[in-house]
Amino acid sequence: MGTVTIAATFGAAGSVIGPAVAKRLSLPFVDRAIPPVLAEKIHGPLVAALANDAEETSAVGRLLNNALCYTGLFAGVPRTAEDLGVNADVAQTETAIRGLVDAGGAVILGRAGVFVLKGCPGVLHVRLDGPVEARRRAAMVREGLDYSTASRSQQASDQARRAYVSHFYPREGAWEDPRLYHMTLDSTAISIDACVDLVVSAAQDVFKQAEAGTPAHSRPT
Repeated sequence: MGTVTIAATFGAAGSVIGPAVAKRLSLPFVDRAIPPVLAEKIHGPLVAALANDAEETSAVGRLLNNALCYTGLFAGVPRTAEDLGVNADVAQTETAIRGLVDAGGAVILGRAGVFVLKGCPGVLHVRLDGPVEARRRAAMVREGLDYSTASRSQQASDQARRAYVSHFYPREGAWEDPRLYHMTLDSTAISIDACVDLVVSAAQDVFKQAEAGTPAHSRPT
């Protein structure tokens, strides 16, 4: 069939819309690479590293290397930084993602899928976003958070994902660049059901064009 990559900021309902799209398209769902618990864990050091990154370009790299290695994030098994460096993990993740595409496709939330599958036919790239305050409020309702917790989680999560992409895919452009995506939706203004409908419809169109040998442009103009 085909593949959908979804990049979602905190509170933009990626973890709700992604599985719903996968179910409608009868595709497996692959969850994001940097879970909120990790984003929360590295929030303080990450902010400091970003603040110093202009003068010390390796600061973010060292931080992410340590944080990601010790979680066993990509392979799903415990290991230490000495056993396997994060760059090898990223390569392994990219290989797994491409394997999913070759096996018939998937709906992939996060994992920098928009960069990994750049230019691939039969792949729809979607970004879910919305105003910061609206995303915080949405998370409060959806996850039962108080405002202070939602605010901290939003800052930590968005910052961690931005740093991850800028570190491992520095030549591909900013994570927020709308030109990277075929579709960008404000899921705080459009209902979840409507977002799912729009993504499913666009995906089916992209899959059909790829099947016919006339794939849609890999990036919007």
